[in-house]
Amino acid sequence: MDVEKRAHDAESQARFVIEDPAAVETFAEKAQEKARRNQGRLGAVKRDLETLIRMLRAWATGKYKGISVANVIIIAGAVLYFLNPIDAVADFLPIIGFTDDVAVITFAITRLKDEFNKFEDWEQTVDVSPESSSDEI
Repeated sequence: MDVEKRAHDAESQARFVIEDPAAVETFAEKAQEKARRNQGRLGAVKRDLETLIRMLRAWATGKYKGISVANVIIIAGAVLYFLNPIDAVADFLPIIGFTDDVAVITFAITRLKDEFNKFEDWEQTVDVSPESSSDEI
């Protein structure tokens, strides 16, 4: 499995999706729900995926502006890949079903380490409304 190629393919799809904030919210919500249902299978990347989804939502709503479109595409690509049930390794397969998803999420986090840390720092400086806190995975 070529994680870099799969991530790149998902990023190409993400370029189109991020143009519509409503579409971003829809797939972020779907990703959040899928993460809730499969949290045990996600292992160590669960927290990172949660942060990616929050980052994407904050950008789409205009709350978080300190991120480049290129980095938003990487994030959206990783989240879209996670949503795809039939990717390199089908999610329904026992034990190995989320292996490729974890690899793509890890790849995105590695590419965005500084951005990821910057966002987490930003989150500490903003008020979290009751509506926002219900978005937690």
